[in-house]
Amino acid sequence: MTTDELLKKLPSHIGNHSNGDFYIKSNENDQIEWLYLHNDGKDWLASYGIEGEFVCMNPDAKEPPYNNAFAYGKTPNEALQGLYDWCVKNGFIKE
Repeated sequence: MTTDELLKKLPSHIGNHSNGDFYIKSNENDQIEWLYLHNDGKDWLASYGIEGEFVCMNPDAKEPPYNNAFAYGKTPNEALQGLYDWCVKNGFIKE
């Protein structure tokens, strides 16, 4: 997909606790974050939440692997495609 197509298909925001058609915060581990695309001078990061505060689908995990909403890439398209794949795998996008 092109970068424009990915940006149109990715949700504007996600959360790790839904209540029907929207996300809620019912405890301190619940998160709601917006889509970010960032270049650190070397790589691109596409994520929901800023680095270190990504939406985590298993926030109660005591040790890795954590299921965080982010993907790195050498290009913006590569990072967005990785995040798109993560969203499909976690049920945020239906193919």
